[in-house]
Amino acid sequence: MKDFERLLKLQLTERYYTIRELRYGKEPGTFLSGHESNLFQEFKRSAAEKGNPNLIPVELKSWNSAPLFYASASQLMGLKNELFSFLLEDWAENNASFLSFRDSDEITKSRIYSEIEGSLSIEAIPTTRKRLAELIKGTKKPENRNDIIITNMGHAIDFVTKKPSFTPENLFKLYQILTEGCLEEDNKLAPGDYYRNGEVEVDDYSGCPAEKINECMDSLFAFVDAHLHSSKHDYMLPHICHYYLLYVHPYFDYNGRTARMVSLWISLLSGGVVFPSVISEAIDQRKNHYYSALRETRNSGNDLTYFLIFIYSAAIDYAMAYANLDHIEKELLLKGIRWTEAERTYLKKLLISSDRPFSFREFQTMVKVEMTRQGALKVLNQLESYGLLVSEVREKTKYFEINRKALIYLPKNLRKN
Repeated sequence: MKDFERLLKLQLTERYYTIRELRYGKEPGTFLSGHESNLFQEFKRSAAEKGNPNLIPVELKSWNSAPLFYASASQLMGLKNELFSFLLEDWAENNASFLSFRDSDEITKSRIYSEIEGSLSIEAIPTTRKRLAELIKGTKKPENRNDIIITNMGHAIDFVTKKPSFTPENLFKLYQILTEGCLEEDNKLAPGDYYRNGEVEVDDYSGCPAEKINECMDSLFAFVDAHLHSSKHDYMLPHICHYYLLYVHPYFDYNGRTARMVSLWISLLSGGVVFPSVISEAIDQRKNHYYSALRETRNSGNDLTYFLIFIYSAAIDYAMAYANLDHIEKELLLKGIRWTEAERTYLKKLLISSDRPFSFREFQTMVKVEMTRQGALKVLNQLESYGLLVSEVREKTKYFEINRKALIYLPKNLRKN
């Protein structure tokens, strides 16, 4: 039998290896069997319950006998410290102005746009950022389902930014705002119900049994009330709530969008200043990593460490991207250049996604916008003319790459090369 104490130390001090890596990865070299992997997860849960200082229990009701916890692993703590060190440095260099306040309008629009890109692009209803802004401001009336969802998102952000108390009644109000005019008849809640009255299954995972939802949700409201201004879970609180809502899955539909909005809401109530604002955008750009983190957390018996590592890693990348964009914009203005909002958005997506030279086709994939070859090359050549990209021709194909010299912070994806 494997030495589980040694395995836990490996996760805490080196890297928080996934279950698959512990079973098959050459790097950790552990090669656990399926049975050993299950025993190791049980060992960690038991250690958390017995008071291991490196494994922090989360006081939330578990409906499937798997108590929630996370580890104060060096990888997670390192990411957390990196993010807040960066934010403090940025704050000091920008006359005590927080990045999220400086870019609040763009972050809000990007958050909403990412939600519709991520969940509604399959409907092939085109929505421009200009129209999005008009719908949010109320200068245009909704004309289709996409428009209704945008308008609802704008109203939902208005609702949580007013910082109402996190109560069952107010969560129900938020859900009503988000889903107004959008739910299929089968997905609507029964009159007088705050939560679903039937069973759901998403990605092969069952949601909480309907008869247990009330007690689980009551534990969430009590948990937030107890820790909103406590240092115990520190800046983890919004993201624990995000995961827990997905775990319980209290609605037939719109659980993900509600969970992400709750993350922003809890962050605002606790005095947060930046990263839950960009989470929807980060998730849309990195869906595979998001779903992998959720699966890893579920498969490990609600070990939230995997989900929190994804959140902090994504937050760092987006915080750095916005700081780079602010720096670039100032430099361009000094040269008398005013780039468009679309050009800024394209570069932001490249900063997050690009890790090697790319063709116009790869650019189209990264920015998730349908455009012709001519249109894509026009955008790329324009960014190159600003000094933000460099290029070379290989085998009759033009490849572009981010000009590292134009950046004030080098994203992790570009550090590898």
